[in-house]
Amino acid sequence: MKHVLIAGFLGLVFASCSDSSSTETVDGTEQELTPGMEVAAEPVEMEDAAMMEDATAYTTHFEAALADIDGGQFATAAEKMELGISSLENQVTMLEGDAQQQLENVIEQLDTVTEGVRAGEVTDRTEIETLLAQVQQVLGSVQQ
Repeated sequence: MKHVLIAGFLGLVFASCSDSSSTETVDGTEQELTPGMEVAAEPVEMEDAAMMEDATAYTTHFEAALADIDGGQFATAAEKMELGISSLENQVTMLEGDAQQQLENVIEQLDTVTEGVRAGEVTDRTEIETLLAQVQQVLGSVQQ
């Protein structure tokens, strides 16, 4: 009798332990939207994603540098400008032809201005803003 009860119990245990793993595949287009979630109309290539990330990184660094220049903190501003330039140099590798050459030229000018900021010789933000406008023009022409 004892063996019958154990066998019955094991039968119930094995019957209730069905294969719970699912082989269902999830298609990204069927994903439910949640508030604040943005969906791209087209898949984003890794290279494009890197370019978008770097695009925001350089602006963040230069905005902080301009704020430091306004506050008279030239050494700190120069460091932040170098970070922004480094971000722009990453974008140069993703460009080709005239756009690549134009961005390299602007980066050289930004390097020169950065040294002037570090030395306290450049205290006006207009030259930096002009160069940043050139950067945006080059990058904007590539994205179109």
